[in-house]
Amino acid sequence: MSTTPAKLVLAYRIDAADCLTHVNEAWSEFARQNHGEELMPQHVLGHNLLRAIADTTVRELYTRMILAARAGRTLRFRYRCDAPARRRTFEMEIRLVEAGAVEFVSTLQHEEPRPSVYVLESDRRRDERMLLICSWCQKVELPDATWVPVEAAVEILHLFDADTYPQLTHGMCGLCKAGWHDSDL
Repeated sequence: MSTTPAKLVLAYRIDAADCLTHVNEAWSEFARQNHGEELMPQHVLGHNLLRAIADTTVRELYTRMILAARAGRTLRFRYRCDAPARRRTFEMEIRLVEAGAVEFVSTLQHEEPRPSVYVLESDRRRDERMLLICSWCQKVELPDATWVPVEAAVEILHLFDADTYPQLTHGMCGLCKAGWHDSDL
């Protein structure tokens, strides 16, 4: 069952040195509700946004988007930000706000419940394995380099019966990467 979401707007800003200077109260509440204590203002403000992005492809894309925003372009795109028991689609707007400062505003567009996907729960025991999730569409990369929805990956990788789960890391699948062109930036 699909739901029309309440107007959830998450916002954060970076300064000219790419350091986080502001997160709105909705950001803090969203972090609390989603077990993201490490994303609370006291843990992120003053830190460089780009250094927090582990995947080089995603970091490069964000660098290009920030440069485009600083050049006066407003960028908009949709991305998924799922919870273990919820599928969510947000629309992000990135824009210059003042003297090199850039604001990122994500507005919830769609949300629907699903059976909980345990591998996405932050309190699960983790082992040394890594599970790569696309930052845009939330598909998971399999060992054969194909990308499938997280529910299918759990089944294919036999994670239902696992005592421990892989660590989660984010990147970008080929299809989402192909959707971004230099002309978009």
